[in-house]
Amino acid sequence: MSMLLIEIPLAILAFRRGWRRAPAGLLALPLLVLAFESGIAALLLPIVDGYFDPAGTARALSHGSALIGLLLTAFMDPSERPTTAHALAPAKRRRTGPLYQI
Repeated sequence: MSMLLIEIPLAILAFRRGWRRAPAGLLALPLLVLAFESGIAALLLPIVDGYFDPAGTARALSHGSALIGLLLTAFMDPSERPTTAHALAPAKRRRTGPLYQI
């Protein structure tokens, strides 16, 4: 849970830079792993049983991936920023010539 002390300010910074869904999803990742810890640990059990605790490995992987994702989103601009409706409207061009040409 102490990793959340680093992840929450990074998510706030990412929200200020224009990201909307990515920081919320990355913050939810460790909480989802915590909620479904036994199921995820059962999936990791055959891989890491002899070396590491599967539940601790699941928590560490979720916090690590969330931290890397939040670092990327906090210091990168989103590809598309929300704009106003006026900027989205195409500029109307007036015809200078006749409507029908023969």
